[in-house]
Amino acid sequence: ELMAAIRRCVISRTFTPVFLGSALKNKGVQPLLDGLIDYLPNPSEVTNCAIDNTNTSNAETVIMSPLRNNENPFVGLAFKLEAGRFGQLTYIRVYQGSLKKGEWTVNTRTGKRVKISRLVQMHSDEMER
Repeated sequence: ELMAAIRRCVISRTFTPVFLGSALKNKGVQPLLDGLIDYLPNPSEVTNCAIDNTNTSNAETVIMSPLRNNENPFVGLAFKLEAGRFGQLTYIRVYQGSLKKGEWTVNTRTGKRVKISRLVQMHSDEMER
């Protein structure tokens, strides 16, 4: 009953549980992972939205589809830039849609269009084409 109440409050964003632990000897790691499973919602239980600001004069909120397929427009976040041996690598978290080589996307910070010249998949320190 208490766990169900905490979960409802976490999903409605009125309560934030706090877990303490240490990476030393993995103290508290398992209760943290159990808490994630018990209290946080899965993606189908929440409504996610993105801001479409391709039109600079009027940015609008778009509700994202929970279906993970290629029928929806691309929504992603570039979260890391790295100068590698093959030039600049940009790590992207894809939230919706897909990217293909040769497509164009918009950098929302600058408003400029960027061409996707090459796509690779990283696994650990291995790069796959």
